[in-house]
Amino acid sequence: MADAVATAPAADRGRTVIADKVVERVASIATSEIEAVIDTRTGWTKLVRKGLPHAEAVVAGGTSRITVEVAATWPTPLAQVAAQVREHVSRQVSDITGVTVTRVDVTVADVVHLEATEARVH
Repeated sequence: MADAVATAPAADRGRTVIADKVVERVASIATSEIEAVIDTRTGWTKLVRKGLPHAEAVVAGGTSRITVEVAATWPTPLAQVAAQVREHVSRQVSDITGVTVTRVDVTVADVVHLEATEARVH
């Protein structure tokens, strides 16, 4: 009997379900890997995952729609940041979870000016 189970096709042995929260977490981590995206979470907000980047996902069957909110660094072109986030999140979620990403909506919710060591132009 054990041999019959071991040789049965994978689809006949059970199923794998990827939860929305898992896709959200993978999307959030992938978002923070983009150089121009700033993690605004500090202290306790990092522990409860409040702040930016923030991701929400809906998984239905083997597909997912993802919404992410980010904070970008000044003066990075925002359309460029959004495109990088969209592509990277889609690829990472698909590669890591096996879920097909049908849509990634990106909202740049904040722009953060990092203090430069260069002299300011007046």
